Amino acid sequence: MAEKPGTGNIKTIVDKVRFWKGKKIHILAVENQNYVDYQMVLRNMLSESNGYHKQWRQKRYTHEEACDLKDGDEYLSGMKKEEKFEPIITLVVYFGGEHPWDGARCLHDLLDIDEEFKKYVTNYRLNLYDCQEHDTFEEYRTGLRQVFESLRYSKDNEKLKEIMEENKEVYSSIDRETRDILEVVANIKIPEKFKTVEEGRERYDMCKAFEDMRQEGYEDGISKGIEQGIRILIQTCQELGLTADSIMEKCAEKYEMSREIAGKYVKEYCICK
Repeated sequence: MAEKPGTGNIKTIVDKVRFWKGKKIHILAVENQNYVDYQMVLRNMLSESNGYHKQWRQKRYTHEEACDLKDGDEYLSGMKKEEKFEPIITLVVYFGGEHPWDGARCLHDLLDIDEEFKKYVTNYRLNLYDCQEHDTFEEYRTGLRQVFESLRYSKDNEKLKEIMEENKEVYSSIDRETRDILEVVANIKIPEKFKTVEEGRERYDMCKAFEDMRQEGYEDGISKGIEQGIRILIQTCQELGLTADSIMEKCAEKYEMSREIAGKYVKEYCICK
C-alpha cells in the first residue's frame, strides 16, 4: 500500500508555486542567511531531494488508489513512463554584512577529491545571491531593493542616507512586508508611530525612522561621553587625595547635576572612603 502523502517522516515545505515563461515551477524556499552556512550546499540538496521525493510519493499514492499502473516497470516505479515532476528552485539570499559569502557554492567545493575524479561525481550548485557582491539594485522593482540597499550599506550611514534621499518617495512609503524584513535582517527598527494608511494599505516612513534612529545614536553618544568624562574626573580627584564628598561637589558643579545624581556616580566609580 502506498504511503499517504504527509504521513511520512521526511517533510518538505513548498513555499510558492509560480509560473515562469508559461511553465509552472515550485519555489521550495528562499533561504535568508545572515551568516555563512558552510554546509548550505548539503541543506539545499536535501531539501530539493525531499521535494522531488514528495512529488513521487503523491504520484504513487494516486496511482495505487486508482489501480491504473501496468504490471512491470510502471508498477515497480510507482509512476508512468511519461509522467514528469515539477521543477524545484531554491534561492539562497545572503544578507550578511560582516563579509561576502566565503562558503562552498557547489558540492565539488565541499569534497576532498582529486581534479581528475570530479567528472565522475555529480555536482550540485547553489543559486546564491550575495548582497555584498552588488553596488546597485536598480533591477528590482519591489521592496527587495530597499532591503538589499539597506543591508549593503548598513555600515555606511552617509551612503544609505544619500540613497534614501535620492529615492525619498519610495523609502517614505514602504509596505509592511518590507518593514518586517528590514527589522529582522537589517536590524532597522521602524516603530508604529511612522505608520500611515494609504488606500487601505499600511505604509511606513523609513526616512523618518532612520533619522530618529540616528538622533537616538547621537544622544546616546553624548550620554556615554559625559559618563566617560565623569569617570575621568573622579579618577583625577582621587589621585589628588580629595574626599568622596569633595569629589561629589566637583561632579555636581562641572556637569550641572544634583548632588543626588553626582553621589550615585561617585558611589559607582569612587574608591574613596
